[in-house]
Amino acid sequence: MAAALATTLTAPADSAPDAKTTAPPEADAPPIVANDTREPEEVIVTGSPPDPGVRPTFEYMQQTYDARGKGGCLYRRGDYEESFPYLLAAAKRGFKMAQARVSFLYERGLGTPRDTEAAVGWLAVAATGTTHPSIRYAFRDVWQRIPAEHLPHLERVADVYRSKYGSRRHRVNCDLSATAGTHLKMLTCRFQDEGTHADYSFLVDALAAPGAPAPTAAVALDAIPLPRTPQSESRGC
Repeated sequence: MAAALATTLTAPADSAPDAKTTAPPEADAPPIVANDTREPEEVIVTGSPPDPGVRPTFEYMQQTYDARGKGGCLYRRGDYEESFPYLLAAAKRGFKMAQARVSFLYERGLGTPRDTEAAVGWLAVAATGTTHPSIRYAFRDVWQRIPAEHLPHLERVADVYRSKYGSRRHRVNCDLSATAGTHLKMLTCRFQDEGTHADYSFLVDALAAPGAPAPTAAVALDAIPLPRTPQSESRGC
């Protein structure tokens, strides 16, 4: 990916007819795709985006999780065009693996028109904060290959993406932990307010039962998953 991005940035304009040129980004209008008003995100995530720092609703979080899961499943199957809108919806909510995958799809022109600036912007925000080392290494490699004359503009692009789609802005926490029984690191991102919507009624009922023993340990919030919606199971994804 790094080499391909660098080739796109250094190639003459007539050597990449499918590459899209966008105007320099404005403060509140990042160069994502030319037809941004027609993006299908709102069809997939119908909840209104909360203001920065405001706790999202249960519906909004659940729809975002479903979009991330379905997009990831379709992406792994190679259904890039179908996966793109779902991954984009999750990427705009601060989910880093979705951001990295959207970057790859923009860079290769898979499932969406090729857009080098968007590819750099999404990879930049995916590589910020707690993320997977492979994402950070990929961004570092890409950045080192960018010609000096393009750096100022792409720095502005990267800053816009970080400010609009960073995890903290959307109240998303990401952590990197080893998979059980291995040394492989897995990146996990979740809304920090997820636990406020968990259903603890089963604990209340258990404690209210005659002779019920006192709990010996607190229940971890991660042990109480949010319910899945039927839409996320369509076509095996």
